[in-house]
Amino acid sequence: MTDEELASRSASKDGDAYRILVNRHVDRVYAYCARVTGNPSDAEDLVQDVFLRVWRNADRWDGGRLPFEAWLMVLARRICIDYLRRKKVRPTRTLDDEMLPDPLPGPHELAQARGVARRVQSELMKLPVNQRSAIVLRYYRGYSNEEAAAILGVTVYALESLLKRGRANLQRALGDLEKWQ
Repeated sequence: MTDEELASRSASKDGDAYRILVNRHVDRVYAYCARVTGNPSDAEDLVQDVFLRVWRNADRWDGGRLPFEAWLMVLARRICIDYLRRKKVRPTRTLDDEMLPDPLPGPHELAQARGVARRVQSELMKLPVNQRSAIVLRYYRGYSNEEAAAILGVTVYALESLLKRGRANLQRALGDLEKWQ
């Protein structure tokens, strides 16, 4: 079944369809929330909020306007922004090593890459939430510019501007790193 079919059935309170949707998308939503908030344990709570909202509001999803996955990520983004506003502090924690897996073979290379990943994550958390969200959606989650723009509720031009400013801010902060992607 497609996400759209499952969402339609979930709107009718079909628990099996809802469980399939959750299982299909929970890792993606968690990864987004963890990257944007910088707090893995709070990200778990936020993921629950996202899927609770999906269960309660599945009938509000308009398949003609956004694909289900994009709508889901819009919900995740809004919930993360609400969380950050409630906290009224910029997240400063970095993700644990296991959150940033690195398949490099040697221990030296692995340690070096983890250090770079920690530094990038730390600087990413200092970006304004819109720039951070744009970078996470585009580069970490692999959405196209059009998809990321739809999720953020901005034009593709505005998304590209957010990405450009975010990359420039990261380059300034990470100037001594040759490659931060």
